[in-house]
Amino acid sequence: MNYFNPQRVLSWLLSSLIAIVACALLLSALPNPVQAQSATEIFRNAYENRYTWDEDFPGYAAEVSINDQGRLDQGIIKIQPDLTVEVINIEDDQMRQLIANQLKTEIIHRRQVPFTQRHENDEYSLDRENDPDAIAITEKGDNGESHYRVRDNVITQVQRTLGDYAVTVDTIGTTPTPEGYLVVQFKAIFRDKDTGEILEQDDVRDFHEKIGKYYLLTSRAIRTTTNSDDPIAKPTPDTFIRFNDIQPL
Repeated sequence: MNYFNPQRVLSWLLSSLIAIVACALLLSALPNPVQAQSATEIFRNAYENRYTWDEDFPGYAAEVSINDQGRLDQGIIKIQPDLTVEVINIEDDQMRQLIANQLKTEIIHRRQVPFTQRHENDEYSLDRENDPDAIAITEKGDNGESHYRVRDNVITQVQRTLGDYAVTVDTIGTTPTPEGYLVVQFKAIFRDKDTGEILEQDDVRDFHEKIGKYYLLTSRAIRTTTNSDDPIAKPTPDTFIRFNDIQPL
């Protein structure tokens, strides 16, 4: 005859509880994949996961057209194999410099510099910030202190001071390639270093195409605000640059 036995139930619950606690203790003793990695390893893996051009990069030439706040111009650009930039046939010095600066910004991210060379004197530590979405890392080195956030092997935020400005760059969108990820949208915020006042915000959206062996920038759209308004909300870019007829040198 079956009947309810509270002692038997209590014994079963106690045995189950002991088993659960034992499993929890065993799991807690196992190394967490993130915790097992040092801050240096986490940042290095993300750094080396970026898409860069290799040492065989031949350079290229292209036609360039620009619309900067309604001002139109067009000319020729050349990026040499040593990654120097030329902007030709644009008479307006401001427009020419704007195009050159955008190409130099692109080159900074495409230039392949070994981690041990670029960051050999830097020290990394994990920040104790409660951020479930990213790993916060502090870098201290010859150029001062920088702060990063890394998620899924991607550097999603950079914070550093440049002269009188505090700069925060947030990665909003990326696209994968077999050689690493390309950032296709990012937002840069420039603040007064001392007061924290927002001086400028830029939303930058890029499009790359694989031409031959390399992914090259074919257009850049920049939305800008000079206050706390979010530039992402602007319906049209303030500056649009297009690169056509790209030819390797």
